[in-house]
Amino acid sequence: MISRLKARATGQPDLSATAVATVEVEPEPVDPVAAQRAKRRKYARDAFRELLLVAALFLVYKFGRGLASGTDSKAFDNAKEVLSIQNTLRLPDESVVQSWWIQSEWMRSFANQYYAYVHFPITVGFLIWLWVRHRDHYKWIRNLLAIMTGVALVIHILVPLAPPRMMPGFEDTGMVDGTSPYSGAGAKIANQYAAMPSLHFGWAVVVAIGVMAVWCNRDPLRRAGSKLIWFHPAITLLVIVVTANHYWLDAFVATLLLAIAMVIVPFPDRSPHAKLVRIIPSPRVPVR
Repeated sequence: MISRLKARATGQPDLSATAVATVEVEPEPVDPVAAQRAKRRKYARDAFRELLLVAALFLVYKFGRGLASGTDSKAFDNAKEVLSIQNTLRLPDESVVQSWWIQSEWMRSFANQYYAYVHFPITVGFLIWLWVRHRDHYKWIRNLLAIMTGVALVIHILVPLAPPRMMPGFEDTGMVDGTSPYSGAGAKIANQYAAMPSLHFGWAVVVAIGVMAVWCNRDPLRRAGSKLIWFHPAITLLVIVVTANHYWLDAFVATLLLAIAMVIVPFPDRSPHAKLVRIIPSPRVPVR
């Protein structure tokens, strides 16, 4: 207070407040080695936690799928109803498509191998890639898969459905080639009447959507890859039909569930700021 009065009397500025305000406390030096170790520990904790979460969700799904109650008669009645609906919609007859495809030995083997050994590994590999390189997109895709798979489990329980391979006029190609995941030990833990929806197809579409979301705005090579990845769900659709594991409607229901999940789970970049940036054009500064 006295300094302010003196400053007013002499006409000089009071520098006491300025001097106090400009005093800065220098931060303590950061040990780069310790920081790197802390970062690695956090990375390992996050990875372990995510692995436990995904494994728990998968085990719950497999357990619930195995507990799906439904008599044989109900599952086969539902299968007849599905075939009747598809006939009304004039969809291609799966038995005709299968008969044409399995005339070739290598085409039948390709379909069986793709169904048994591509579906799960490519989905897991895709999730690992997203988690390592694109964490925001990983959470989006993980939530899409969780919602779609959870609702699918409810449908498996409420609507048991015998797959085409159990119906007259179809051949169980997996049993013929010995690649069926529903034989041997798999027959004891798998629900044979969980044809609808087809998660083989649903997960394949999720993979394609995820790759497209990550790569669509990148360099030309990656943009091309984001289009080529759609061959995966296309081949999967053909494979699930010619191996007589699913009906056309199974793929349709899976697509419908995915569409609902995409409405519920927001896209990673969907924020108020991002929307404003897309909607409001940037002002043009006149050149003087």
